[in-house]
Amino acid sequence: MILTIDGPSGSGKTTIARKVAEKLGVSYFDTGAMYRAVTWALLEEMIPLSEREKVEAFLTNLALDIRLQNNEKRYFVNDIDVTQEIRTQRVNDKVSEVAALQCVRTFLTRMQRSYAQRQSAVFEGRDIGSVVFPEAEVKIFLDAKKEVRAQRRLQEMRSKLPSDAKKFDKKSMLKELGRRDTYDRTRKISPLICPKDAFQIDTSDLGIDEVVDRIIQYHCKKAKKLLPTWFRSKQMHFFYRFIVFLSWCVFKIFYRHKVYGLEHFVRRPGILAPNHTSYWDPPVVAISWPEEIHFLAKESLFRPFLFGPFIRALNSHPVHGDVADVSIFKTILQLLKENKYVVVFPEGKRTNGELQGIKPGIGMLLMRSQTSIIPTYIHGTHEVWGRHQKFPKPFGKTACVFGTPILYESFAHLEKKEAQNAVAETLSESILALKNWYITGAKGIPP
Repeated sequence: MILTIDGPSGSGKTTIARKVAEKLGVSYFDTGAMYRAVTWALLEEMIPLSEREKVEAFLTNLALDIRLQNNEKRYFVNDIDVTQEIRTQRVNDKVSEVAALQCVRTFLTRMQRSYAQRQSAVFEGRDIGSVVFPEAEVKIFLDAKKEVRAQRRLQEMRSKLPSDAKKFDKKSMLKELGRRDTYDRTRKISPLICPKDAFQIDTSDLGIDEVVDRIIQYHCKKAKKLLPTWFRSKQMHFFYRFIVFLSWCVFKIFYRHKVYGLEHFVRRPGILAPNHTSYWDPPVVAISWPEEIHFLAKESLFRPFLFGPFIRALNSHPVHGDVADVSIFKTILQLLKENKYVVVFPEGKRTNGELQGIKPGIGMLLMRSQTSIIPTYIHGTHEVWGRHQKFPKPFGKTACVFGTPILYESFAHLEKKEAQNAVAETLSESILALKNWYITGAKGIPP
């Protein structure tokens, strides 16, 4: 899921967004820092903002990179660490003007959307929910009284940039904020506004933890409403939607089925990787994930006259072998290329209830597809319909838990074989962590 936090300067966006991201276990992006980085680069090159063609030409060769070092985001421009420089008053004086340039907004909006396609994240800025991610699942708008915002900005500057802070007192900071507010709210391109469907919070008289708790509670409520989106989706063919809906009804009535971890849902192609103990596992994943998904099934299952066409209509694809098999590999890569979600059982076969070794082929698949793996833990299906039972029990309790996506970027720096083993190990640890989270009470957000 994408969570956006908009608001004027000094409303607490940066601090709160970072803490919200920590609690949700997702990435955090300060889009204001991106605009500051571009501003710093333009100032360094002494490119006049009025000469739009020169600015556009400069952006085509600009390498802006965000790296995580010692659990802290660092901003690099052409391999130069500018994390401190972008917070100076020199940059502060020009950033609103730079942010108003269409070519700059287009350049950074493309970058921000690229990050969002790969993972759930918290984005904060001044047009994030209104322009960059108008379809974000959760939108927040923070505001505060101008006097409060001025005091916050002054304190922040004194702690981080004491030399610049000497130029301001509360009165001059109020004037500076007024200038920024007027410019941000009245500019023609992407002005600061409160998105129509945003949850508004006045932070003037609230502590940081109070604001964070309100956002987390709101986020969780929105996450629960994601299911079942497949029921009202116009993109799914009717037969698939109808069968999944019937299955959902059966599992809700007879097995009191629960779904957790939709906070980690991202609308992008990916590999759903669950433990596998029962014939019930594929339908459990299908009714739990908010979007249409595709399955791999043994060729022999497609031979029966009626059953074969039935499962084919439910997005099953005939294969033979395991995930390391070349033909299966090609099938999965093609589905991912077509922006599909694919279910891959990384253990290779059904087990007796305990998680078995993860096949390294799943790591190769991630590195080749450059997408993500969604760790998935299925609970209760083994008790309801284990591998040695001829028929399922009529009643029971099942659950499906989705974890934090495993991203290709986290292993891109490793050698091929090392990356494959690291992915398999990470996935195994993630599924076990989800199992432990569920068994110990399912409190908070799954890891």
